[in-house]
Amino acid sequence: MNKGATLLRGVLVSPWPLAIFLVIPLLAVLKVAWHLPLPLPGVKIPLLVNNICLALLVALRLAYYLVRLGSGIRYGATGTPRYTLDPAEPPERVRERLTAGGFRFVENGSYGEKPDFGYWGTVLVYGGLLLTLATGAFDNLYQFSGTLLDGQGRATDLNKLESYRDLLTGPLTGSPKQLPQLKIVRQINPNKDYPRGATEVAFLFPNGDAKKTILKCPDPFPLGSFDIYMSKMVYEPKLLVTIDKVNQVFAGSVLLDPLVTPEHGYSFYGAFVNNNLDGEVFYQPETSRLKLTLRQGSLVLVDKELVFQGDRMQSSGNIDFAVERMGVWSELHVVHRRHKPLLMAGAVLAVLGLILRLAVGRQRVWLENVAGSCRVGAVGTAAQEILTQG
Repeated sequence: MNKGATLLRGVLVSPWPLAIFLVIPLLAVLKVAWHLPLPLPGVKIPLLVNNICLALLVALRLAYYLVRLGSGIRYGATGTPRYTLDPAEPPERVRERLTAGGFRFVENGSYGEKPDFGYWGTVLVYGGLLLTLATGAFDNLYQFSGTLLDGQGRATDLNKLESYRDLLTGPLTGSPKQLPQLKIVRQINPNKDYPRGATEVAFLFPNGDAKKTILKCPDPFPLGSFDIYMSKMVYEPKLLVTIDKVNQVFAGSVLLDPLVTPEHGYSFYGAFVNNNLDGEVFYQPETSRLKLTLRQGSLVLVDKELVFQGDRMQSSGNIDFAVERMGVWSELHVVHRRHKPLLMAGAVLAVLGLILRLAVGRQRVWLENVAGSCRVGAVGTAAQEILTQG
């Protein structure tokens, strides 16, 4: 076999070239998880390019195996026998017996194979990998994942990129054009029916149609090729903290996110730092109870609770604090739907193919004329079974 053929076979058959595509994911893990200063420009684009290149190689391998599917010789003579047999018969007789047992030989008769279903396993492995990689690459090229904090008021145009607080897009993603405007009709505080809260919204379409629905965590609402869902309620109290009712210590808003586990009856929490003061805010929307803890180092200056819109102000010594207003937001996500069924189908095909490939071995023979007698090198048990009969 010449060098060109050897190189081509190495690229299309050997498993080692596939290991090259583990380098970028490994570097990405080290950079993200261990924060190592590696020469990797970001993570998203290198991983995407890596997966596209891997998909191209897998496509070439799949084509290679499909082309050889109808051939009598699929694997080729390159390889090493696992064991040898000396049937004490001339090569022509050995070849006849093996041919009768289902083996097919190259033109000079020195090498032969018996078709096996394990070859289909290899085809399924590469077919499944290609389906998974191509689908994942397509979804990432056209990725759209936007997050917005919205409250009751004017409708929000979901097609405008400026509407989103955070936005992740793929290299080929443009501004969406088929999304409607979104108007929040009602926000539902967490309760027994909606433990994480809910938001009633109206989708306003360009033709004048409107569609109402209640978004509740974490159920997505399908809208064309997009999913829209609510992840959480967010409260934003504007606090005013003063000393001796004159000197302003803190005046600003604090975002309160839901706690995984309620603490002392409070289900939302936020923190702030102002100069040498550390503040913590707890809130329970069902009862409108808000608690402020203010520290200066290890010294607790304030640890008081008030009822929003019930108590005008709360005092701790010469420190007063009040909640001037309460912003109520729904955190909504607009996501271009990924093709998860295709991803799962590809993974299942690859796993089934791998099981089939491992369960059904190759059946290959090499015939060598040694002083008029045939020495047989073989892989698989078929040759031994045929030649030891009778």
